[in-house]
Amino acid sequence: MRLLSQKFAKDAKFWMSFICSLIPSRSLRASVGIFLFPLAALAGPSARLETPTTEAWTGQRIAFFIELHAPGTFDGAASFDIPRMPQSVVLKTGNPVLGSVTEGDTEYFTQRHEFALFSQAQGEVELPPITARFAHKKGYTGPSYEAVETIPTTRFTIRRPPGSEHLDFLVTTESLEINERWDPEPGPVETGAVFKRIIIQRASDITGIALHPAPTDEIEGIRTYAGDAEISDRTDRGTLNGERRETLTYLVREPGLHTLPAIRYDWWNPETRSLESKTLPGVSFTATAPPPTPPQPSRRRHLWWAIPLAVAVLLVRFRHRLRDAIQRCRDCLDPPDRRAARRFLRACRRHQPARAAQTWSDYQAVDRCFQGSREFHDELLALRRISHGPGTAPRSWRGDRLATAFRASRVRRPRPDARSPLPGLNI
Repeated sequence: MRLLSQKFAKDAKFWMSFICSLIPSRSLRASVGIFLFPLAALAGPSARLETPTTEAWTGQRIAFFIELHAPGTFDGAASFDIPRMPQSVVLKTGNPVLGSVTEGDTEYFTQRHEFALFSQAQGEVELPPITARFAHKKGYTGPSYEAVETIPTTRFTIRRPPGSEHLDFLVTTESLEINERWDPEPGPVETGAVFKRIIIQRASDITGIALHPAPTDEIEGIRTYAGDAEISDRTDRGTLNGERRETLTYLVREPGLHTLPAIRYDWWNPETRSLESKTLPGVSFTATAPPPTPPQPSRRRHLWWAIPLAVAVLLVRFRHRLRDAIQRCRDCLDPPDRRAARRFLRACRRHQPARAAQTWSDYQAVDRCFQGSREFHDELLALRRISHGPGTAPRSWRGDRLATAFRASRVRRPRPDARSPLPGLNI
């Protein structure tokens, strides 16, 4: 029995919406709805569309409302599936208005949602069926029930204002404010300079999306870039105020005299029933070719520091091998025995017995095959007595004879290949 009542009520809702859509008079449609609504309300949730008017000018805002009914409190936010329309845009504006109505002994909660239709079409425009989705409870508490309601097609009549047939895009509003600013101000520049033209439109009773977009026509010698429009809409006590902010960027590509064109905005004022317009003036400026770019210095000139750095790294990395190689070269050019002999002779010439004894020990360490003459050994024995004997070495020691005997012994020494492989005795 309950299922049959719900089916009957849903059919009543459908026929109520269908019959109301066929009645052109708003007052007659409201009267018929008063008699049919109690039947439709038996199904519980419902949705219906209301519109203050079905006629508008091209580009004018057409407000319509979707009112949701539920036999209990709403749970969550409602959503609407609005199909796309050619040359038209539908927007949801403002916040839903909550209320309630009483039918018989049943209290129904309501949500009233406001929408706006803007169309550039001409003639009859058909608003496709809209699907409303919302959740509600039966009463104030209890589980939540999902509801899906379909609102039938609605038709509107769009009239073209007289004298606007030459306009491709028309805005209908009672007040349109247009301002612009440049960043930087156009003036003599070099090729490659960039100008930004920021255009701001503000209008009443219209959304920023429905305002005229800035033109981006090609300009000889200049490339134009259009950024994304910034839309900012505000609703204040049912009044919609839209703002559209656009930035056109001009890139100067060629030298010469250039002119950025004027931009004209036309709109229809429904209050005065007249076409109004405002023109943003064009600007002219001269662009010159930039001076020739000086030749870039070779990068190799800046790499001079890499050579000493690489040398320093190699020296640190192979310092031990390099030290050994230098030592071997030095030993080849100046053998150790020669260096030790020079130090020994220098001490003898300077008559330094302690120094002579020390350098002789150093010489013996590098030249073990040295065999001195008898005279040399006698002088060397005298040196040892002076150096290692009791007391201090007398200042009267002379090393000339020791040096002479040492040089004579080195001259008479045998060739390296005739030496004995065994080291000499340490005498």
